[in-house]
Amino acid sequence: MKSEMIQPQFEMYTNQIISDIKKYSEVLDDKEVKSIYFWGWTPQLIWLENIEKITDTIIQYFDTENLWEFSIEMNPYPKDEVYHIVKSLTKKYREFSRVRFSFGIQSFENKMLSASGRDITFPWIVDFLRDLQPLKKDNNVFNLDFIAFGYFNKSKTWNYQLRNSTAMNFFQTLATSKFIDSYSLYTLELFPGSLRYYKAKNGNLTLNPSPNREGLYHEAITPSLLGEGAGGWGYPTSDDIYEEFAILKDILLYAWYKRYEISNFSLLWKSSVHNRTYREMWDYLWLGTSASSFFKSPNEKLCSLLNISNNTKAVRWTNALEFPKFYSGKSESEIISMTEKDLLIEEFFLGLRTDNWIKNIQKYESVLVPDYAEKIKSYSDQWFIEILEDWIRFTDQWMDIYNDIVTELLDEI
Repeated sequence: MKSEMIQPQFEMYTNQIISDIKKYSEVLDDKEVKSIYFWGWTPQLIWLENIEKITDTIIQYFDTENLWEFSIEMNPYPKDEVYHIVKSLTKKYREFSRVRFSFGIQSFENKMLSASGRDITFPWIVDFLRDLQPLKKDNNVFNLDFIAFGYFNKSKTWNYQLRNSTAMNFFQTLATSKFIDSYSLYTLELFPGSLRYYKAKNGNLTLNPSPNREGLYHEAITPSLLGEGAGGWGYPTSDDIYEEFAILKDILLYAWYKRYEISNFSLLWKSSVHNRTYREMWDYLWLGTSASSFFKSPNEKLCSLLNISNNTKAVRWTNALEFPKFYSGKSESEIISMTEKDLLIEEFFLGLRTDNWIKNIQKYESVLVPDYAEKIKSYSDQWFIEILEDWIRFTDQWMDIYNDIVTELLDEI
């Protein structure tokens, strides 16, 4: 039920987003939009009618005739509200070639759901997915988000498996059914700015002293939440987390889902346009609190609006972090003008996270270590990296250790 106390705030929030859509439509030369994306809890916070208001404004002020993807990310609860959003948006925007819904399942393990503050259980998720099935239309794409918490068992023969064998069997059956078009598998991590990081810094969580393979610290959940701990001993380590990640990953690969980015797997032609937009550094405009936008070679009007030099190679800007500041019109809180070197580093860093090739490796020589060619050859000999003339990419099997390799290759990291 909508709260009358917060409804005016979200109406102001929505109005500010609509105002920003109109403002940017006046300064951007290219009005063609390929992806519309509502992130996180936004759909359930601002409600269906405001999603429609925002989307209809985009359609009015931009060119969406050739839109590739309309994507909604949300929690799977409350069920009736979620089903209503799915049915309503699929029907209203049936002219879009793809209407994608991503559901934050997180885990099939009841203890992990509880530890994450989710008031749902594995049987509840099974019922949710069963009732979701008849709602799927031809232009729908469904995605499930999972997090590897490092919570698994080792059998007597030292095979790894999920603690809940019923859940593991269900996951295998679900993947084989192809009902879900894509999966996002993330690892439990702490990073500056996250709520868990803030709690850890204030003594509410314990940090594992060893960085994981992404170079970040992950949360060591207390035994009161995990019982005896992941893998049957103590706190989960980075290896624990990646063992569970490997369990889920292998199930998807066996079911012929393709790994198109470090944390994302999809059936053929069902990879997320939104995810590729960020990783492949297409121009994107994100609106709302904390939303970050990116443009290569911004035009004069955009440079003037952001008060940056016309010679800027690329620009990022981030909106205000707090609701009141955002809907009062103080949208831009941080603007980063990127140099040619900054752009090269980011292109290399992000490009190798996907299944795409890094083309013309010589282009990046100025930001790579002097002996990069020898290192790449060594990685190729170990089948970590695939080489085709002067193109390189990670093999699917070794994307897991991406951060270690890229750190060794980039001179600035």
